[in-house]
Amino acid sequence: MSNARKLADNLPIEGQLSGRNKLINGAMQIWQRGTSFSGNSAYNADRWKVDNNSGGGGQSTDAPDGFTYSLKIDPSSGNAALRQAIELPAAGEGGVFRSGQKFTLSFYLKSANAGEAINIFAASGTTVDATTTAQVNDTSTGLTTATSWTRYTYTFTSNNVGGSDTCYNIVPYVSSPSGDTYWTGLMLEEGSQATPFEHESYGDTEAKCQRYYYVSGSNWMSGQSYGASPSVDGFVVPFQFPVTMRANPNVTFSGGSDGGSGATLAAHNEVRHGVSVNLKSTNASYNNWWSGFVVTADAEF
Repeated sequence: MSNARKLADNLPIEGQLSGRNKLINGAMQIWQRGTSFSGNSAYNADRWKVDNNSGGGGQSTDAPDGFTYSLKIDPSSGNAALRQAIELPAAGEGGVFRSGQKFTLSFYLKSANAGEAINIFAASGTTVDATTTAQVNDTSTGLTTATSWTRYTYTFTSNNVGGSDTCYNIVPYVSSPSGDTYWTGLMLEEGSQATPFEHESYGDTEAKCQRYYYVSGSNWMSGQSYGASPSVDGFVVPFQFPVTMRANPNVTFSGGSDGGSGATLAAHNEVRHGVSVNLKSTNASYNNWWSGFVVTADAEF
């Protein structure tokens, strides 16, 4: 077979050539929350929430050719499930997620044990855990785990989303595995044909993730304030996010030090593009300041 023929056979028959992947961070490149996890119902790699990783998991360099990282999931008991909420254009507006539209989910998976069932669930709603509007609940996919890296594909037909739904949730999972599972290269595209994974630059993926969750760098000085009394709000500094977030985020501060100046930090006017960092005086005898703190903004589903 000629190279041209091979290339033509791998081109999508529906949709566009670039921007095919409806999922973000499918290659597990971005890890703003850390790289090691052992809890339940928590985001691990950016945009990927894991139902149960109580056996210990997170970032792994065990990955198939062409990938750097995978997400390790060890639930100890129960399913090894990861989920992502795909943002819809507006409440009740499915966009490409409409009745009768076919989608193909593909992913790379490696498991400690072979022959364990791989199932697919999808639903639309208003949170990543929502089951409001049923889309897919297939516990008989015929897909089973292997002990070496294997690419799996699964095609399904979408329903319309509900009138108040704001996200479309994709949930592949291994049913009650008896050991570790490793996931990467997740891709959801229009049509009934799986095309090669669409790699993108680290910067592009990072910017997409920061629409939903953002952690700033440290060692950032807020400024100085001359509070006349503990009731004075003191110094206010605008802090702009690198990208506009999905919704007004929940903003928290961590780390750093006031150097004993009697200062506290508070967030005001949390909006999609930034937040006002309010340095308050708790001691009128000192110039108050704070350096080295980290801003975390969360607008995930």
